[in-house]
Amino acid sequence: MERANGHKTAWPERDLLLPQLRSGDTITITRLDRLFCSVQNLIVVGTDLRNRGIRIHAVEQHIASNTLEGRDFFGMMSVFAGLHHEFVRAATNDGLAAARVRGKTGGRRPLLTPEQAEQAQQPYGSGASIPRIAQTFKTGCSTVYRYITPKPAN
Repeated sequence: MERANGHKTAWPERDLLLPQLRSGDTITITRLDRLFCSVQNLIVVGTDLRNRGIRIHAVEQHIASNTLEGRDFFGMMSVFAGLHHEFVRAATNDGLAAARVRGKTGGRRPLLTPEQAEQAQQPYGSGASIPRIAQTFKTGCSTVYRYITPKPAN
């Protein structure tokens, strides 16, 4: 018996079992949370199993995927998962919009300030090598390439 945290998505014993199942097989479990770690995981894995012709039977919850009620249950879970996704997406977008109003921007901070980028351009224009400029600013060459304007081709 595998003991796993409900927030863990990789369950080694389950992950070994699922590829071995064939059409017509039935997975019998005590409760749905013994096979699925979240509603979204239930939808993804449950859909895959259904498409492969594999049935699920949750004994304590009286859910069997091969019955009309079981199929309806999985259909409702799919709708709820989609609704949950929309709620999360809307809340995230509202939070990002509120942050922008406060002057905050998302993402990683720039590695060089605009002043440093200008300072990097000057030695590059004078012929200094990219590795040397990168060493000066204690950054990588790829960072310097992102901030400088290339020399015009002759």
